[in-house]
Amino acid sequence: MAEKALARVTRLLSIVSLLQHRDEATFEELGELFGVTAKRIEQDINLLFVTGKPDGMPDEYLDFDPDALERKVARLWDAQGLTQVKLNAREAVALLGSLGTLVESGAAPAAAESALSKLREAVSLAPLEVVPVSEVDRDRVQPVREGLDAGLAVRVDYVDAQDRRSERVIEPHRLVSIDGLGYVECWCRRAGDYRTLRLDRIVSAEVTDDPIVRSAPEGLGFSLEARLEARVVARRGARWAFEDFPNARIVDDGEDVVADFSVSDVDWAAARLLAVGPALRSVEPAPLREALARHAEAVLAGQVIAPS
Repeated sequence: MAEKALARVTRLLSIVSLLQHRDEATFEELGELFGVTAKRIEQDINLLFVTGKPDGMPDEYLDFDPDALERKVARLWDAQGLTQVKLNAREAVALLGSLGTLVESGAAPAAAESALSKLREAVSLAPLEVVPVSEVDRDRVQPVREGLDAGLAVRVDYVDAQDRRSERVIEPHRLVSIDGLGYVECWCRRAGDYRTLRLDRIVSAEVTDDPIVRSAPEGLGFSLEARLEARVVARRGARWAFEDFPNARIVDDGEDVVADFSVSDVDWAAARLLAVGPALRSVEPAPLREALARHAEAVLAGQVIAPS
């Protein structure tokens, strides 16, 4: 699966920022830090090597030690003034809110809480409180993180959306936050398939001695269990709204776009579609169309429908 431009640009800027605070780092070390291969890091460094100021001369490009690069080591000599981003008040609030939401979801690494604390101290703004979508007992789900770090399967007691309780052994691959809810992406041995389980529905968890044997699938992440398959036709200018739908299949004829995608949370999908409401030509199936109508009515009434 092709990497999205935003993910790569974020990594490129982060590499420059990191190398400004460290003398050097091997491609392997950078790959581990950013969750990509050393080969991808080498491609990133080669791109940065020919990056500089707009319409700049050759001496205004980012400058790396060429001898170090031959040894697969990144050593930055001149960043051409490229430094960490400075945030205005609105951007700082957005960053604090996003990081706070990630922490509250239970999917954030331990370092995120420390980073959030430091950001709050550094930003001179009124206190920002994040109201969690659900309560997550971090001690209860800590074994999931431990199993993930140690490469071991985890036995969990889990309650699904229909309040059915079950015991299952999972092989955790990633912890993610989706719309303020924390999930563990895993291979479920009980189901014999990949699953995305909500952290707030884990009643208990225990690390086993069994190693993880099933690798995570390639790509940017799993999809939640689909409840229905949707097809939406919209004017071409609304294409951007479908890019973030998991596994969306988009056909663009130059005038309209037809997007087919799986929907796990009808209200979440309807809320996203509402952003391009005037551009929509048709929405199928009926449950998604009806949810879209409910959201539109709620907006007119000054209300918000929370994801299910």
